[in-house]
Order: sequence, then C-alpha cells, then structure tokens
Amino acid sequence: MRILIVGAGTIGRRIAALCAIAGFYVDLAAIPRETLGSVITEISQGMRRLGEKEASEIAVNAVNRIRIVENLAEACREADFIIEALDERAEVKRETLGMLDKSCRSDAILSTITPITPVSYIVSAVRRLDRVIGLNFLVTPIRARFVEIVKGEGTSEHTLRKTMEFIRSIGVEYIVVEKDVPGFVANRINLRILSEALRLLEEGYKPEEIDAVARYRIGMLLGPFETIDSSGVDMIYNMMKEAVERGMDIEIPRIMEKMIEENRLGVKTGRGFYEYTEPQDRAKISPGHAYRLNPLRLIAPGVNEAAWLLRNNVADRDSIDRAMVLGMSYPKGVLEMADDFGIDNILKALEGRNIDPLLSNMALEGRLGKKTGEGFYRWSYERREFGPVIYEKRHNYALITMNRPEKLNALNEEMWRGLNQAFTQAERDPEVRVVVITGRGRAFSAGDDIAMMGSWKNPSEGKEFFMKTVSPLLNTIINYEKPIISLVNGIAFGGGLEINLLFDIVIASEDATFSVPEGLIGALPPIASSLGQALIGRKITRYCLTGEHMDAEEAKQLGIVDIVVPKDQLEITGIEYVNKITRLAPLSIRAIKEISKTYKNMYKQILEKGLHELAGLASTEDFAEGMRSFLQKKRPSWTGK
Repeated sequence: MRILIVGAGTIGRRIAALCAIAGFYVDLAAIPRETLGSVITEISQGMRRLGEKEASEIAVNAVNRIRIVENLAEACREADFIIEALDERAEVKRETLGMLDKSCRSDAILSTITPITPVSYIVSAVRRLDRVIGLNFLVTPIRARFVEIVKGEGTSEHTLRKTMEFIRSIGVEYIVVEKDVPGFVANRINLRILSEALRLLEEGYKPEEIDAVARYRIGMLLGPFETIDSSGVDMIYNMMKEAVERGMDIEIPRIMEKMIEENRLGVKTGRGFYEYTEPQDRAKISPGHAYRLNPLRLIAPGVNEAAWLLRNNVADRDSIDRAMVLGMSYPKGVLEMADDFGIDNILKALEGRNIDPLLSNMALEGRLGKKTGEGFYRWSYERREFGPVIYEKRHNYALITMNRPEKLNALNEEMWRGLNQAFTQAERDPEVRVVVITGRGRAFSAGDDIAMMGSWKNPSEGKEFFMKTVSPLLNTIINYEKPIISLVNGIAFGGGLEINLLFDIVIASEDATFSVPEGLIGALPPIASSLGQALIGRKITRYCLTGEHMDAEEAKQLGIVDIVVPKDQLEITGIEYVNKITRLAPLSIRAIKEISKTYKNMYKQILEKGLHELAGLASTEDFAEGMRSFLQKKRPSWTGK
C-alpha cells in the first residue's frame, strides 16, 4: 500500500514516520527542495526516539520506504491513500484537493487534515465526495497517536471502513465523528474550556490560579494558559476565529489580540501568559493557588458542549470521552466527570448561560450521575438508613451522612450504632474503595448528646454505653482498611471534632467551626485531651482547657484539618479526593492503611482510658450541674459569675 502525504510540516512528517514504521511506502510532496535533507533526518531521529529495541534498524528500513516526489500528478496515480496535510488555510486546501481529485485513481481515498474547519467546506471542489474523509490528529501523532476520523456529507461506508483499517494499521487510536461540525469533538470542547479560562481571567482570577485548578484538581497535564502558551497565542486565536466564522458561538477576549500585537505569543517568543527562558521551560504553578476557583467553573462549559455534541449525534458518549482522554490527556472524559461531580452541580456552575436541554432534562429526571445511579453512564447505587444515619453506595465510594439536623447531628446512642453499621456495610462491599462522611444541615456534629448523658444514673451506665456503643465504632475506624474522607460542613464540637482525629483526610468548609467544650459542661475531660495530645501534640490542650472556638484555618494549623475550601466546593473537593485515591493501586492503599492502623493502635489504650474517665464523671454532681446550666444557657457555679 502506498501513502501520499501532501505537505511535510510537523504533522505531515510525523504521519510519514508512523506509516513508514508500519511498513507502508510513503511519498512526501509539496515541500521545498532545500528542506529534503532535514525532513529525512527529522523522521529518522523521530523513529529512533520510539524506544524500540532495534530502533536503529527500524529507522533505516523505514527511511528507505520514504521518498520525496516532485511530480504530484504522477504520485497521485500511484497512491492508495492520500493525506492532504497543508497549513490550515481553507482556500489553499480546497484548491489542492480539487487538483488531487482530478489526478488520483478512482479507488484511492482522499483525506484532509483539519483541526477546526468542516471537512465538507474544504472538499467542496472534489467531484467524488463518497471517497473523501477528514482526519484530525490531536497534539502530535508520534506522541499522542490519536485521531478523529470525520465523515463528510457524502463519505461512503466503504471509505470510512478503509480509513479505520488504515488508522489501526499505523497504531493510532481513533473515534468516528458522525457529523461534520466546526472543531469536531476534542477541539470543540477544548476551545470552550480555553474560552472559559479567558473569561475567568477577565473576572479577576490569575492565570496561575486557573492553571493550578486544571492541573492539581481536574488532573490535566497542562492548564489552559500553559496550553495556549505552548500552542502559540496566535494559533489558538486563529482557531477560535475560524470556529466563530464557521458558526461556533465563542467569545474571543480582546487580550488575545493585544498579546499578538505585543508579540507575546507564548513559548516561541519567550513571553505569553508566563515568561520562558528556554523552550522546554514550564510555568511554575503552586498547588496552593488551587482552591480559590471552583473547578466546575472551568469544566462545566466543556460538559455543556459535550452534551450538545451528544444530543446532536455528532459522536456517541464513549467516543466523546475517549477523545478527551486519548487526545487531550484528561484523566477521564468530561461526561464521566459530570457524573462524578453531579449534573446538579454542573448546572449550578452554568447559571446564566445557554444550558443544553440534555443537561436540564437529565436533572428533571433525577439522572444526576453517581449520586443517583444514572447520569450519562449507569452506576452501582444503593441507599440504606441505619437509624439517623443515611448510607449511600455511589459506585466506587460510599457516602455516610449523619441525619439529625434539628439536633445538629448530636451523637446519641442511635447515631453511634448507625455509624458503626454504615462503616461496616461499606467495609464489606468490594466495589467501595473510599468512604466519605459528612453531616446534614449546618453541622457536621455538635458532639455527644448531653441530654442522653444526663439520663445516666450511675457510672456503670456510662461505662456500659461507652464500651458497647462508642468503643465498637472507634475500633472499627482504627482498624478500617479503606480510606476515610471527612467533609466538615459547619459545627464540629466535642465528639464531632474528636472523631475527625481518626479519619485519613479531613476537608473543611471555610465557615466550619471547631471546639472541645466538654470541660465547660460538667468537668468532663474531652477525648481530645488524651487522644488529641497523642496524635497532634500539646497545642490541643489550650482548647480543651478553655473550650475556645477555632475556625477552619486554625484547625488546619493545629493538624485537625487537611484542606480548607469555600463552602460551595466542599462536596466536589471530596469527590476529587475520591478520584485521586482510586487512581492508586489497591495494594498501595492497603499498605498505607496498615501503617496508619499500626500508628493509631498505639493510642488505643490512651483512648480507652479517656472513655473510662468520661463514663466515670458523667454521673457526678459537677456534670449534672454543668448539663443543667448548659440546657438553661447559664454558667455553672464553679465557673464564677
């Protein structure tokens, strides 16, 4: 099989390398005579970098299958598959394809490489439209090895099948784009996200904040502004302009034109949104910038565009997500991301925009993603109630919600038992890899139910409660084999704070408040005064002695909290960490948890001693007076007037 590539720019040369390595004879046309030597050298070097054991021999044999041709008409008559790979100038492409159509054999397939312009426009000068098809190689084929095969208005099934066979034979992954729309799939979604990044820049966010969200929270290899700088500000501007001219409603901010006027084109000029000393430099972006911006602000417009593509039958669900994973190196497709974060949350991030009807209808039908068992995909879902505790299995993680909002999720006997049952249920389910716990309403948990404790008549009742109700849950958590993420959504007092000391990751909203006030309610020694000192050091003592409140940032400095986020990001940050954990190998997770278990077991005796002290003091007059005063909002006598 002989391949003719017209245009030997970067894409053309690298496609030539792939074809030659696969054993095809390759003709390269439409390149200046003086560049012939450098073309062969670059192809040879490119193939040597593939890492094959016999790379040198493969390179020599492959280069011998490549020839430079000057008589284009003659080369056309010999070619089985023709690839037009000229620069993205639609009129030049149209003229070239018209000429190729007149010269090539009737059974040859004619293809055009285009990232934005619809295939049907480019090939309008071709007479036999049934044998014409579009190819959109993403990034560089020698690295990415992914292409979108785009059907034109007249493309025949025979042409499509032959193209798919050819693409497979050169070792490239692909999707089929069923409708010829500007930008096709990956570039269309990507342009929408880049456009949103520029909009956020106009709102006052900094490039490093937006890129930090993309890199460290969404999981992209490059942030939007790194991508623009790497590709070239002028190139992205031209792509956006072409997309707009072909009917895509993208806003192009004035800053792009201004940067082009100032020659701030990105890496190639040393200045763009960042500055570069060497071409291989990467922008220095700190993870500390990642939590001011809600990541859904960035990703939701891409989801909205993907929904449009799906609803208009441009590509199917799996193809859309494959394009973003294989073509753009996303950790997962945008439709799967939408199911992770929740369609309801995506819609909140799109408020004030033109929302695709597919998303709106999904929300009305309750198809919100993993949280309901169905979104763009179907997921394993189970919901159970263990007393005042709601248990939801959301495919690969479980969400445990304390559900006494009217009592600020105070920990009574039913709550302790329900939590233990819920954690045990998640532990037994092999599909559940991470457990997330939170509280419903404005509190994570206000701590132990004081009224319940006040009903104990003697120390034995208190000891029995702690040993039969509290200890089983604490033992379950200490010996838990799966990671536990806590989402502290408001008040976390007493036991509500103390239980967080045993969780693996604690994420708090900015308005969360922490306190260990037990000493003010009857001289009870908080568990934090024993377990807390063992785990995080003496600094907790101040809060145990005074009952002072601390905000989320203070709790983070103390070591109780790991991450502090704006209130509207609490849920999605928990999901981000579920995704980060589940990318880790199960054996690695198990080993980490075993080490953690050993560490926590060292303090088990300290914890049990604290529980015994609590039980013994719960029936004293000090506790009784403190509890009465607390319920009546008065100070007990021993605190002074």
